[in-house]
Amino acid sequence: MKPIDNWRCCHKLWSVRLSLLLALLSFAQLTLLPMWEAQLSPRAFATCSSVLATLVFMARLIRQDLPEQGGQQ
Repeated sequence: MKPIDNWRCCHKLWSVRLSLLLALLSFAQLTLLPMWEAQLSPRAFATCSSVLATLVFMARLIRQDLPEQGGQQ
């Protein structure tokens, strides 16, 4: 596998940002959801997670141009 051009700037891609958010949300489900059960139902948490997963899928379909790095070739 070959990495994408300008892979060091991948943190600027929305698909990467949303994927990280989804990963953090999944981690939070294990550690924080038991504390939030009174305020946040499991259905609401699952809905939020599903919406984020759908956004990641859609973000990967959209062309995401990285800004040119000044002076580097």
